[in-house]
Formats: sequence, C-alpha cells, structure tokens
Amino acid sequence: MAITSRRKGVRQGDPLSPLLFNIIVDMLAILICRAKENGQISGVVPHLVDDGHSVLQHADDTIIFMENNFDQAVNMNLLLCAFEQLSGLEINFHKSQLFCFGEAKNQQCIYSQIFGCGMGTFPFRYLGIPMHFRRIKNDNWKEVEERFQKKLCAWKGKMLSVEWRLVLINSVLSNLSMYMFSFFEVPREVLKKLDFYRSRFFWQCDEHKKKYRLTKWSILCSPKDQGGLGILNLDVQNKCLLSKWLFRLINEDGVWQQLLRRKYLRHKTITQVEYMPGDSHFWSGLMNIKPDFLRLVRFQLGNGAQIRFWEDTWLGNMSFKRQYPGLYNIVRKKSASVSTVFRSNPLNVAFRRSLVDNNLSQWQQLVARVVDVQLHDRDDRFIWSLHQNGMFTVRSMYRALTTNEVPHHHVIWKLKIPLKIKVFMWYLLKGVTLTKDNLARRRWKGSVRCCFCNLDETIQHLFFDCPNAKFIWRLVQVVFNLPMPLNVNDIFTNWLNGVNKKLRYQAWVGACATLWAIWLSRNDVVFNKAQVFSSLQVIFRVTHWIRFWALLQKEEGRPPIMSGCLALEVAAMECFASNGWLFSNRIAHV
Repeated sequence: MAITSRRKGVRQGDPLSPLLFNIIVDMLAILICRAKENGQISGVVPHLVDDGHSVLQHADDTIIFMENNFDQAVNMNLLLCAFEQLSGLEINFHKSQLFCFGEAKNQQCIYSQIFGCGMGTFPFRYLGIPMHFRRIKNDNWKEVEERFQKKLCAWKGKMLSVEWRLVLINSVLSNLSMYMFSFFEVPREVLKKLDFYRSRFFWQCDEHKKKYRLTKWSILCSPKDQGGLGILNLDVQNKCLLSKWLFRLINEDGVWQQLLRRKYLRHKTITQVEYMPGDSHFWSGLMNIKPDFLRLVRFQLGNGAQIRFWEDTWLGNMSFKRQYPGLYNIVRKKSASVSTVFRSNPLNVAFRRSLVDNNLSQWQQLVARVVDVQLHDRDDRFIWSLHQNGMFTVRSMYRALTTNEVPHHHVIWKLKIPLKIKVFMWYLLKGVTLTKDNLARRRWKGSVRCCFCNLDETIQHLFFDCPNAKFIWRLVQVVFNLPMPLNVNDIFTNWLNGVNKKLRYQAWVGACATLWAIWLSRNDVVFNKAQVFSSLQVIFRVTHWIRFWALLQKEEGRPPIMSGCLALEVAAMECFASNGWLFSNRIAHV
C-alpha cells in the first residue's frame, strides 16, 4: 500500500521529515488496533498470534491482513479513508495490490471494487524480499544474478590489477546479495553462478579470452591466515546470517518469535524440532543450519527442558556425545533432554546392551559428574560460546566455520607493502606462479628454458638456484650477515630465526622486493624482448622498490631501510668493480 502526502509540509530532505512521517503513519496501526478491539475487523492466524495479526508496517511500506468478510472489508476501507482525512496523507490505491487466498479467490473482483486496487501476483516484494506462499524458486534469485552482471559490466577489469579486483570482489560483489542471504537458504545452483561471476572477474577480468585459474576457488575463499586470499565464502556467510535468527528466536520475545514457536515448535524445544515437508523456505533454512549453530552454543542449565543430555554442551567444554562416544553409540534415546534424564533416580537412561569393561567405567565416571547437578525453576539459557558476553555475532561464527588446525604463513598480510605484491607472494607460496614449468603443465607449448642461464625454469630455479638469483642472495648474506634462504617457504619460517622482530619485518620486505625484481626482470626479457639483465641491474631494481615501499613504513623506520639500500648498492658496485666491470655502463632500464 503506497502512502503519499497531498498537502504542503516540511521540504523534502529536511531531517525532521522522516520523524514526522513515522509519527503520523503510526496512527494507522493504532486505528486498526482500535477497530479490532471493537470487533469491526479481525486479524488473521489468531491461533499463532494473540488477537490475530492485522498490520505489518515499516515506514510507508504497509501490509494489511484481514479475514474473508465483506463487512469487515467495507469497515477497513472506511478506516483508511478516515486516516486520509485525519492525517492529510493520501493512500495511492492504484499503486496498491490485493491478494486473496482460499475461498476469497472466488470473490476477489468484489474486494477489488471495494478497495479500488488491482490484483497482485506472486512473488511480490516487501522491503526487497520476495514473498510467496510457496518455496522461493531459483528463478526468483535472478535479480541477484542480474545485479552481479550489472556491476561487472560497469567495471573495466582489464584496466585493474589483481589487487583492485580483489578489493572490488570483497567490498562490492560479495555484499550485493547479503540482504537476501540473511533470510533464505541459498540454492546450490545460485551459489555456483555467483561464485562463477566472482571467479571469472578475478581470473579473467572482463575479457572473453579464457585465462588460467591458478588455484581452486575454494582455496581463495579461505581466510588469509588459513592459506587463502580472504574472499568471502558465500555459503558459509549464508549459514552465519541465518544462525542469527535462531539465536534471536531462542533468546528474545516478539511477534515473529511467538508465531514461529506456536507454528513449528509447539511443545518441543529448538533442539528437538526437525524439518518437516511443507515447512516454509525460511524455516527449512533455519533447520538445515541448526546442527552447525548448536555445535557452537553453550547452555546454562535451568529446568533442563531445552537441553539435550547427550548432544548439547551443558557440562564442561564438550558434549557428552564427544566425551563418551562409546556410551552415546549404544544409548537408546540419543535426543533425550536433561529434565527427562533427571526425572528418576537412578538416571533415566537405557542402553541397547549391558555395560561392561570400558563402557561401564565411563558410565560410572559420567554419573559421578552429574550426581551433584541440580535443576532450577527457570528456563534454560543459550549462550554463544565464541564471545565473552555470550551474544551471537556473525563474524565469530564465520571464523569458527572457516578455521582449521593447519598453520599457514600469514605474515605476508601483515607486511606494509602493496596488496599486489602480497598476492604475488601468495602465488609463490602456493607454487602456482606461471613460470614455464607451470605453463607446460597446462599444455603450453614453448621453451621451458630459463632466460638467464638456459636451464629448466621452475620457481625454485628462477628465484633461488639460478646464478643470477644466487649472486643476489649471496650479496645479501655478505652485507646483512643473513643466511641464504633455501626456498620461498623458508623465507617466512626458518630463514630469520634469532633475528629480532623489528629487523625481521624489514628483512621480509627486502626479500619480497628481491623476488618481485627478479620476476619483473624475467618478464621484461620474455615478453618485452629486453636484453638479458645483469645481476647489478636487478639489485638496483630491488633497492628501487624497497625505497618506494619505505613510504608505507613508519617515519622512524625509514632511515635504516634507506641506509640498508645504500649499503647493498655500494657492495654490489664494489664487487663488480673489483672484477673489472664498467658497472656505470651496465645500470640501465632499472
């Protein structure tokens, strides 16, 4: 239902305008409630919501519910006309839509004449969400896909470096669908399409020419400290956003909580209820993510009615299911609540076979732990175990679902260097940089010889074993008294053992500049047909990038970096001069 003003008031854009509008429009809900109290109209689903539900209102977006009754329809129309006269606002019935269900469909023409508005079709949108009495189909997600395509068409990916494409994916593309993701479980086909659009933009830009995908998309979507690039995993984010509704359903009271509890929970707890055919799309999504949610919830014991004895964490840091897997496998009622188990003495627990040996000792240990537990005359409380204040956050759940026990090198993301260089270092650590051996694995037909020494080019050879690279690393060893790194992984693990933290970060920045300079020099020779670079030219290229990146460091940390670059250049020139090289003629194209 659309509401517009028909009299002159405060000017558009005035900060007081929204407040005045909301105060006036709230009167419509008050008028409807008074009419309902007087029996002039009646709300719907009175068995789910106290006194029935009559109006759903958010600013000027209003949905009015009423039973199939002509007299009440006339009363509602009169009430809306009275609201227009009292408030000075005009209801635009031509923009409003009418929806009829059940027997009311046979009289929808009469209702249309009473209200003077047309009939609507499903799905319709309310506050940006598609509304339907059936499950949302994949076709209803096309709007999200079109928004992705519209954004991608406006971006010139070919003109963007990998760092800016990564930023756009994380800050824009990944957030376009968050509103829909917070209400419905996203179908797998839709997720695949959205990931396809993001992957194509990252690897292929906006070109039609197919380019190499250097690693799996699932790896890119891992957090940075878990070996990924930190691109948002839409599937996990969808689960976390839906879990927020579960937490609010358990711990808060409101109209929608009351409706869901009476419709789906009835006399069951959230831990006991399961998905049933015919459940709404919203509720089925909550049921599908419930196991992941409950695994991260801790319970504060009250009357024990909502806590499962075996499967929930209510005594200690783990559930009894995980602490005593042998007992859980043979217990008869795995979903029994704490109140049910404590109903009798001894405990009301039955097993499928007699307890002997280890199972018997574990059962005696479990009984000894719970014998002093007392139930209280209050409801059980659900506490989010990942936050100190016990409140749910999407970020904490996302972190828990994407974290594993495998350590990864994440120090590169803490270095103060351009993001493009961090991504390049990530490629090296993953071993996917397109050196000639990696190109050959992708059926590239060309010479795999190193452009500096004519041996087979690999990541290890180009950056560490090639005579050109070896000279640079040996010079670094002589000037800074550092050992030669064995490989890329060694740089960020054992290479700087015993070096203090401040100098370690400066050395890492220098190592990144060295690897980047070698890669740029190699690409100039391979793609730009430049003359083969001498080691001195590469060294000056290294110091150029170190000085450039020093602007990103704190001001007090810049002088040591500058002096280190000068020392490296002087040592290199002295080394070349001692062997009779005219280095002044060799430093070009730095």
